[in-house]
Amino acid sequence: MEDSQNSEQEITTQPIENIVEIDDGKMFTTSLIVAQAFEKEHKDVLKAISNLECSKEFHERNFAPMVYEAEIGSGAKREFPAYRLTRDGFAFLAMGFTGKKAAAWKEKFLEAFNAMEAALLARQPEEPRPIPGEEKEAISSKERGLFFRPRRKISKGNVKAVYGLLHMESFVQEMTWDEAVARFCRKMHIERIEDLPQSDFMEAITNTFKKLFFLHTWERQESDPASGEMRDAFQGMLTFWRQVTDFSETDIRNYILNRCGVDSLDDIVSERDTLKALFVLWGGIANHTLTAQGW
Repeated sequence: MEDSQNSEQEITTQPIENIVEIDDGKMFTTSLIVAQAFEKEHKDVLKAISNLECSKEFHERNFAPMVYEAEIGSGAKREFPAYRLTRDGFAFLAMGFTGKKAAAWKEKFLEAFNAMEAALLARQPEEPRPIPGEEKEAISSKERGLFFRPRRKISKGNVKAVYGLLHMESFVQEMTWDEAVARFCRKMHIERIEDLPQSDFMEAITNTFKKLFFLHTWERQESDPASGEMRDAFQGMLTFWRQVTDFSETDIRNYILNRCGVDSLDDIVSERDTLKALFVLWGGIANHTLTAQGW
């Protein structure tokens, strides 16, 4: 008990600047820092990064190769490979780290990223306000359309998309479906999902995505069949992707099958395989839909 308290105190008192850095206005941590914090061999962290089930584009955007110097004996030094990780890169990598101490470190890293982001935003100069004579030019045609068009609610397709995403959130956050819906409605100040204004759709989706994978640890057996909640989450993400993209059902199914290395969705049965498929879906949505639409 005392050892546990000491380790938690050590994590809590670790300075933020020791685990998250800023260079040219961009936040990052490194594979070396991750290895030290999570008490892993650096070579194992490099291997884990190389084996991540994410797209090439996501990997290139969030895991930047770097080198560092280390002594190899007799005072001689040599360069070794490492990675710089963005916040998204760290969150994706840390999904596979389990245990109470690992969970505490995940929280500490994300707190550090958030603190650094707040510091960066505080340094940014305030946008100059347009003078009265230039106010008309300061409003773009897109903004003018948002300001003056009739207020309308989301379409039936977008309602299905929100339902699909909330199935995923209820599974990841370990809450009931009703709790997920209630929290979503409170956040968006609506009584039911169908009342969400179309103009708020992207904000609602973005806020929900931010909560999906942070600070959660899965400890599941490879051979156990997927639970009903996990299957609902998988089907929910399928529905969400289909509703917010131009990809066909066949395109999405083939993407999953190719990434998971199976011949049929019916082959995705165990908890391990279904969780892998969920991450494949997340990567596909993030890199081929959300990024393309500027979300």
